[in-house]
Amino acid sequence: MTGEIMLQSFIDACPGLHFVTSPEGVITMANQAAARAFGEEGAEGRSLWETVHPEDRGYFRALWARMPEDGEALSAVSRLRGTDGQYQAYTFSARRVKEGPGIHAVLLPAAPAAPAAVPRPEDPAVILRHILDSLEIAAWIVYPDGSCTFHDGKSADTSGLGRHFLVGKNLLALYESDPTIKENLQAGLRGEARHYIADAHDMLWENWFSPIKDARGEVVAALGVTLDKSDSKRSMQELQNKLHLIDRQQEVIRNLETPIIEVWDHVITLPMVGIVDSARAARVMDDLLTAVSRQNARYAILDLTGVEIVDTATAAHILSLVSAIRLLGAEGIITGIRPTVAQTVVSLGLDLSRVTTCANLREGLRLCIRRMQAQAKGGTSVGAPG
Repeated sequence: MTGEIMLQSFIDACPGLHFVTSPEGVITMANQAAARAFGEEGAEGRSLWETVHPEDRGYFRALWARMPEDGEALSAVSRLRGTDGQYQAYTFSARRVKEGPGIHAVLLPAAPAAPAAVPRPEDPAVILRHILDSLEIAAWIVYPDGSCTFHDGKSADTSGLGRHFLVGKNLLALYESDPTIKENLQAGLRGEARHYIADAHDMLWENWFSPIKDARGEVVAALGVTLDKSDSKRSMQELQNKLHLIDRQQEVIRNLETPIIEVWDHVITLPMVGIVDSARAARVMDDLLTAVSRQNARYAILDLTGVEIVDTATAAHILSLVSAIRLLGAEGIITGIRPTVAQTVVSLGLDLSRVTTCANLREGLRLCIRRMQAQAKGGTSVGAPG
């Protein structure tokens, strides 16, 4: 007890504001000057962090956490809130007591800053401010406990978040549910440089994360730089939407150019119009054979009334289609062959002896009906009309 009284008397006689805290920042003793400057917030049992400016709190806590065991003093400048509610800059020196876990800290009001010189364009601070205000990026500082003390840059404005949006927040808690962001934050605070892309706040961000280390190589904080990639995301989404639209339009076109119609029970027809090239003939074969199998068709009529020209390869495709239909247990019938198409087929010397043809679609349908009626009566198939 006598020792505590002597220590209290000693720190009361010390110049400046004197605190003794636990490693967690809880005040265990303060001199009269500190009590006058900070009132209840500087009293025993309170946390010293309560008086520190939110932007400085992460740095302040990180400094306390890495206080050397050998009693070496650490010095810095921070802003603390006085009894009038205003923040004032203090220079402080703190060291760990060798005989116990306590930390002694002495604070003195910081000297007023000298008038600033006219900044030059090549000054790093001017360059940094120009980058933050001109490019679609933002920079932020996070400390090992996850607290953010700096967040600035143009993209913070254009995203609608606002500059300083992250200041005072714990990023590890804020992004707890986002494994990509949280994992990269933790890696950066362990000392790893990271580059990753993530969605956050309805925006797409490209992130660079770089640890900041002290003279001993220990991570004291990390710098994050984010680039707003939302325009690229929107452009990519618009491109994908256009591609999907094109795919749907092509599907509609394919369905229109190969409209397979069930004109009678077990009778389907495919009316073709326009120029039939090899690629279209191949699509026709796929669609028609699928329809024959799916609808259990007995007859498939390929109507060429609207086709004026076919090339030699296409003519071969059409005849192959009739053979493929026969393999599925149905019969293929070609109707409406125009003179020009007939000439092409003949010039190829193709064998038409096993291909049933009719003058037009009506005659082809009539043939199919007669054959099915004859089969139903147990009779023989009826030939093509003469």
